[in-house]
Amino acid sequence: MDLIVMQVLGLLLLIAGVGGAYRFLVRPRVPPSDIQRTGLLMLLVLTMMGGFIGSIGWWTDNPASFSWDLPLLASRMLGAAAVAFGVLNWLVLAHPTQRRVRLALLLLLTYLLPLAVAIVLFHLNRFDPAAPITYSFFIIVIVMILAGIWYLWKQPSIVEDAARDTRPTSSLSRGWLTGLAILMGVWGIALFLSDSGPDLIWAWPGDLLTSRLIAVMLLTISAAAVYSRNKADTAHMTHVLVLVYGLGVVVANIAHALEGKPVKPVYVAVFGIMAFISLGFWWQSRKNP
Repeated sequence: MDLIVMQVLGLLLLIAGVGGAYRFLVRPRVPPSDIQRTGLLMLLVLTMMGGFIGSIGWWTDNPASFSWDLPLLASRMLGAAAVAFGVLNWLVLAHPTQRRVRLALLLLLTYLLPLAVAIVLFHLNRFDPAAPITYSFFIIVIVMILAGIWYLWKQPSIVEDAARDTRPTSSLSRGWLTGLAILMGVWGIALFLSDSGPDLIWAWPGDLLTSRLIAVMLLTISAAAVYSRNKADTAHMTHVLVLVYGLGVVVANIAHALEGKPVKPVYVAVFGIMAFISLGFWWQSRKNP
């Protein structure tokens, strides 16, 4: 009963958050009659609020908040990814230029699509058919994937402050994003393909689904770096994404250590450095958020 109560409260909070975001972020920009652009911005709102609200349950490893049982560190890293998505989509909704919106759609699909395909092909046995959250998970994921594909293919015109999309990035930022794309891409592919390897990197041996859940966030960062490396505004967005997620991974490991649980030193070192460097680039570009 407690699980159902928590899920209902989470749903009500999501509905309230989406409604508030529509009122303050969508309705002032797009008339309700413009179904295409309203739907596009509401997809970003759902991603944002789902990230912020979901992160609470995932950080606390509440069993009512996810569709399969996650190790605590992985659950907290999922919470960090959710907050990173929430912050990025909030920034997009604050100034929804064409490239910002396209970046958000690309990252949503990079995160959800490979995970969903892998689940359907290899991991359905991890889901409890008697649990209501199982059906909620699949409905939300399918709707978001289909909507993301549609809007990436037929993206409605967004003209707000179009000059943001034209400013080139610095050679230093471009070099950093190129290296980040390679590192996260290789690491993400390795985690997605296998759960077997050195424990410092393959943190969840024998649990390929959890490994893939973490892998898709690394692939998302890689995709963001590739897409944004040539334009200053989307590079700024990627620096924020990496900063928030990197800090989240570090804090998750610190929380683990305070509870007497083992940490993953490679994750702390790599994501801590990534967050620190991204903080420097964010600070440099903060005049054009």
